[in-house]
Amino acid sequence: MKKILIIFTFLVTLILSSTSVFAESNFLHTITLEKNDTGYNVILGSDKMTKVTKKTPENNELILELSGISSAESVNALYKGTNSIDGLVIETPKRNKLRIHVTANDISNSTVIVEPIHGEPAIVGESVPLDKILWVLFVLSLVSVIAKFSKHITEDEEKISIRRDIKNREIQMYKKYRRDISINPTLRQNEDARLRTLVKKIDRKIDERLISNIK
Repeated sequence: MKKILIIFTFLVTLILSSTSVFAESNFLHTITLEKNDTGYNVILGSDKMTKVTKKTPENNELILELSGISSAESVNALYKGTNSIDGLVIETPKRNKLRIHVTANDISNSTVIVEPIHGEPAIVGESVPLDKILWVLFVLSLVSVIAKFSKHITEDEEKISIRRDIKNREIQMYKKYRRDISINPTLRQNEDARLRTLVKKIDRKIDERLISNIK
């Protein structure tokens, strides 16, 4: 009974905590387009800080992709120091994602600022995202490992090639020596026990090298 009560309490706590998390939503309330000396300040008024990806396909086009945020029932568009905004469109491609299209002359020269109600204003979209930095580091590490592995393989292949060259030269020299003995009667007549011992040593050396290369 005590264990059941503990499990029930845990489940209730988990449900309540999950409910509070889902209840804490993030909404976009205002978009302020403010003219400055070099371009525009695009100020996003939201409940909390949100992730923003900034894209500028053309000089007069700005696309902002927001994650972890939804659009409020009414989003106010405010213009400060400019009347040349050609278009402002807010889309909802997925749940908790927004896409903002702004069309204006030189809008690509803009600074995006998020002003959350619960938090400090921050400039976003100007730095490389952390996931991309981690991905680049992972790729560089992988390339380094592959390069080291390839270097070891190349060195091993070079060693094997050198051993094969030495073995082939020795075999060719030995075959030539035996051929000369079989052709030249004088060498056959003068072949004594010492020469036969030398031939056996050469045979044994070749066998040892062949076995070592097979392994």
